[in-house]
Amino acid sequence: MVSLVFLICFVVGSLVTPHRVESSSLPSIHHTLTVELASDTHRLMATDILRLPHSLLNQNPLTFALNSHLTIDRVELNGQAVSISKVTEGSSDSPIFAQWVIENTSSFHIPSSSPLLLKIAYHGHIDDSPTESGGLRFVRPDKTNGHIGQQGIYLTSETFWYPTWEHHLVTFDVSLTLPADWQSITQGQETSQTVTENQRTSQWTISSPTEALTLAANHFVVQKKPWRNIQLATYLFPDEAALASQYLDATATYLDFFTNLLGPYPFTQFAIVENFFPSGLGMPSFTLLGQGIVRRGYTQPYSLGHEIVHSWLGNSVFNDFAKGNWVEGLTTYLANYYYDEATGNLSAATKTRRRMMDEYNFYATPGKDYPIHQFHHKETRIDNAVGYQKTALVFHMLRQKMGDNAFFKSIRQIIQEGTGRYREWNDLERVFSQVAGKDLTEFFQQWIDRSGAPSLTIHNLSVHPDPLQPDHMLVSGAISQKDAIYTVPLPIQVNLQNGSTVSATFNLNHATQPFTLHVPGIPTSVTLDPEHHWLLRLQREQLPPMLNGWDTDDRRILVHAKTASKEEESSLKTLMQRIQGQTDIEIQQADSPAITESASYLIIGTPARQLLESKTLKTCNKQVQIESGRITIEEQAFEGPEMAFLITCSHPDFSNHTVSLFFGLSPEAVTPVARLLFFYGWDSYLVFEQGKVVARGMFQPLHSAREFTIPAL
Repeated sequence: MVSLVFLICFVVGSLVTPHRVESSSLPSIHHTLTVELASDTHRLMATDILRLPHSLLNQNPLTFALNSHLTIDRVELNGQAVSISKVTEGSSDSPIFAQWVIENTSSFHIPSSSPLLLKIAYHGHIDDSPTESGGLRFVRPDKTNGHIGQQGIYLTSETFWYPTWEHHLVTFDVSLTLPADWQSITQGQETSQTVTENQRTSQWTISSPTEALTLAANHFVVQKKPWRNIQLATYLFPDEAALASQYLDATATYLDFFTNLLGPYPFTQFAIVENFFPSGLGMPSFTLLGQGIVRRGYTQPYSLGHEIVHSWLGNSVFNDFAKGNWVEGLTTYLANYYYDEATGNLSAATKTRRRMMDEYNFYATPGKDYPIHQFHHKETRIDNAVGYQKTALVFHMLRQKMGDNAFFKSIRQIIQEGTGRYREWNDLERVFSQVAGKDLTEFFQQWIDRSGAPSLTIHNLSVHPDPLQPDHMLVSGAISQKDAIYTVPLPIQVNLQNGSTVSATFNLNHATQPFTLHVPGIPTSVTLDPEHHWLLRLQREQLPPMLNGWDTDDRRILVHAKTASKEEESSLKTLMQRIQGQTDIEIQQADSPAITESASYLIIGTPARQLLESKTLKTCNKQVQIESGRITIEEQAFEGPEMAFLITCSHPDFSNHTVSLFFGLSPEAVTPVARLLFFYGWDSYLVFEQGKVVARGMFQPLHSAREFTIPAL
């Protein structure tokens, strides 16, 4: 299953730092920020005393950005009132900020030995309510530039809720006042808290230079747990407060693992914070997860573990977005994949590796694909496939090339050198090459600077007796690369009639390369990269059938019952509402559907069950049998009214299309699955009991891109 969190995890940084800045080249700006928030009126009142580097006085003019809904009351520079004027308002990227200029700064002569203090008092309303991001499943969090309201408070870099300078890292001392029954959370460390009858004031210190400050507040139940010298905490709504120990224990487990792998944890706290709108956001020292995620206890490595890894990658070592985003791919590799491998869950690791390859091939198709170095942040499923999945696989391939010791030593060196600084792909190439003791320019050029992946096939397979060794055979053939030529150390496995295998590695670097292997027995087939360590470009018919085959097809047809019962209509209501908002889906009504068109089908409710019972979907008949009250999938039987099924097989007439069937043995079994159906897109079949997955599996693709049968002697 692809979880919601897997799809929407982000590291949050400043959107107003488009150019690379070495933290050592410019001193950071320190904010002493006093803020009062009123959720019932959406109101913010603040005073910010900024300690600026003297180099800013040399700027002419001296400008800063602030939310355009905020009114500036007064500005003082080292105690003297100064005039300001608005020069611009908004941009195509962020329309809600105003750019202000401080006038006549050249008339100020402040000795370099004296601090440069700018005091800005301002107030206003921030009320951009979150709106749904749309689509059949979330790719990014709901959209908001910041919100102060009864549902909750969320202020981030996109809000421009404090005076912001481009190209500078920042530190803070924050005094935050809220109603007494509200709790706040931001970056850094809470140093004190004072509660009166009507108000709660908390003091926060953010001493590590950061790109931006994010703040959340709500009616949180706060629970804390020490881990070594780190404060772990949960800020959860009352209904989810009982989950605190589960999240705290999981956090400690991940910190144990990743501090051993990556080095000391770079902050003084890590908190899990529940959000009032769907999100999966990683900030320095805390993560902000939507209520739906928290309720389901998503403490898996691909969710909570992913956010913890961002503490090092993205929130401590900064990403230079102007030159690409390497952080999300490496974080995905370490948390979503490597954690399972390192802790012995090899079957899960292999499945994740294969799923990453499937996602890349389904979504980043030729014509839509683009080079990894062009990925900045995630807006679409294509961005996810390139920036997260393919990039994670590139790090996996780099690890295969370098070996574990050199690979992980390189990552630790990147963290040690890059903490508090911006790093880009060139920096990574330099460190990996240095530690490996070899020039990795070619590897980075072909995987980072080019789009695509190798497209391989075997031809001219033949087998002959080995004239030099009795009972041995010679397997010969040629491996061809279509389109672009890649250099790949490709594992090859020859499968023998007696069940044993013979393995070898071929260094591919030409359009066609012949090979010959000596094997001790009768060979039956040859498999390219049997463990799926190297990314290949696959055609749709070479991918296993799954719901994502329908989701990514150029032509999608949905079929639902023409004469459905009220109970069935009700059970599928949330699914239909989501689908009817998509303009590119053809919707048909039929009680006995005919699968005749060149398209992928999603058939729901009784028509899906009827199609299976008719046995006309011949691509499903071998794996799935249905009889009264019972369904058998790959020899495992399921029965009972609480069972629901999502089954996908290849189209019987058009191999590049699929047919997905979603139904239950009662309407009640369908209801809890329907609203989340599109989060179950990576398996050929899933079986649900009372809404929970109890079985899942993968059918073989119609045409394998990896296994090739050897003609019989």
